[in-house]
Amino acid sequence: MDFNIKSIKELFRDKSRDNFYKNLLDIGIDCTLAKRGINEEKLFNPWHRRSLGIININDNNPIKYINIIKQDRGKNNPPRWWYFFAIPSHDEINKEDRIEVKSKRIKSTPVIGKVESITWEPNTNSEKMSDIFSEDEEINHLSMELGNIKVQSLYDNFSGFSIELEFKRRNKNINKKNWESLNKIATICINHKT
Repeated sequence: MDFNIKSIKELFRDKSRDNFYKNLLDIGIDCTLAKRGINEEKLFNPWHRRSLGIININDNNPIKYINIIKQDRGKNNPPRWWYFFAIPSHDEINKEDRIEVKSKRIKSTPVIGKVESITWEPNTNSEKMSDIFSEDEEINHLSMELGNIKVQSLYDNFSGFSIELEFKRRNKNINKKNWESLNKIATICINHKT
């Protein structure tokens, strides 16, 4: 069998973005893979992580693209993946008005127990948003199903919001209901007033 360098690289390349793109197509989302190296790959991409690329969302939902970030396996750490759902805003967001709300999954037994409930931890600007999330059964179910969620506003290079999901496994799929719930969070972010 004739292997060249390109085919060997392709064999070992992390295909999380490709798989999530296929997952989105399978649930009816109009999306495209962006070319590599574009500026959006810098969103939430510190030096010790790397972007696997952008998926552009072409429909009328508030989520406009997804940046998939990976931190490679370390000596004492397994690999980790973050999916950042970007929600651009026409309004400029100031650093002082920054919002951040994180879900916390409460388990029956720590680590191995079943998730029984969700609490939302806000910063000082996010208490109203935290209350909305806490009272919304659909949003709480999303966190129970997919894992902890972090919602935050962005400023400087990107004005808008981000919904962050972290996965400990390479391939994680969402369903149509999950997608609708993510866009519901995005709509709440856009309409948020402190």
